[in-house]
Amino acid sequence: MKKIVYIIPILTLLYLVSCSSDDSSSGEGGTGGTDDNFDRVNLTTSWVNNLLSPATSDLKSKLETLNNSVTLFTDVPDATKLATVRADLFEAYKVWQHVEMFFYASGYSLDMNTYPTDVTKITENINSATPVDLNRTVLNPTQGLPAMDYLLNGLESTDNDIITRYGEAKYKNYLKLLSERMVTITTTALNDFETTKDSNINSVDNSISSYFSRQVNDFVQYTEKSFREAKIATPSGTRNREIFPTISVSTSPNFVESLYSPENSKILYLEAYDAIQDFYYGRSYTNNNTVGLQEYLQNLGTTILINGNETLLDDYIISLFGNIDAANNNITDNFYQQTQDYNPNFDAVFDAIQEFVVAVKSNAINAFNLTIDFVDSDGD
Repeated sequence: MKKIVYIIPILTLLYLVSCSSDDSSSGEGGTGGTDDNFDRVNLTTSWVNNLLSPATSDLKSKLETLNNSVTLFTDVPDATKLATVRADLFEAYKVWQHVEMFFYASGYSLDMNTYPTDVTKITENINSATPVDLNRTVLNPTQGLPAMDYLLNGLESTDNDIITRYGEAKYKNYLKLLSERMVTITTTALNDFETTKDSNINSVDNSISSYFSRQVNDFVQYTEKSFREAKIATPSGTRNREIFPTISVSTSPNFVESLYSPENSKILYLEAYDAIQDFYYGRSYTNNNTVGLQEYLQNLGTTILINGNETLLDDYIISLFGNIDAANNNITDNFYQQTQDYNPNFDAVFDAIQEFVVAVKSNAINAFNLTIDFVDSDGD
């Protein structure tokens, strides 16, 4: 058995040793190397049947409910219907956190959750004398969940004024356009995946084009970019302080997810965190135990050296989840309020997530004999 030593520049110096035997790729339906007898098809089947399909189907259902409540609200705008449509939007927002990693960086994902939303362009769209083509990439920030959040929670400073706005046809029409589009593009994304479902499940070799490789990479990139950066680092200014430690840098609270209902921001963050843990531990969308990356690492018996002590990589990752849990306890529900000024609690959350990202991106990826298929400049 060959041990490969990794030296990773993170908060504490770790000498990471990955146990493997061979870097060779396997064929379709095969495994990662000559000593890797793990059934990857069982894993991809679980991803599809226990996470992707049920979560996306639930999102579609939640969006259909939202669309119905939007129709009722725009027919006769009042406070009760506004409260209902807001609640339905929140339910869809939560489910989205379990869907995004499976469509990471796709056109569908960008249409659904590009934030901060562009209020100026939304206003231009509402006032446009010609039909708005939301298929244009430049209009990603004018649609999806963040735009709905603005239209239902941030359009005016009071509920009465928001309701008054929806006495105008152009506001009704744009709200309906967005809610209908989310149903349409989610249905399309789900149907498109169903057409390639079987071939994806069986595409498990080590090439960067295999479904197994692409989904593991998307999981890593989602955790790094959408979870760590977008939800924590950018609004809190943590990333800027890491890059410019001797310069006073400002926070960016306007980059908080769910900006116009910021009391929901931690809830959405925790939903995304649950989705990450589900993918790793092998928990289904309905919270049943299935198969995940954890079982694969346990099967491989991959170890790392921490302060001279050999430790199973899985045990180390479990400890990193514990660090994230502890850091999460020190941030409260409203991220917008907490990121007005420097908040060391967000730095602690960032640091905890960063250690997890490094462990998965460098060590788990290596244990699986995969290659990172994306490039970034943050030194992970």
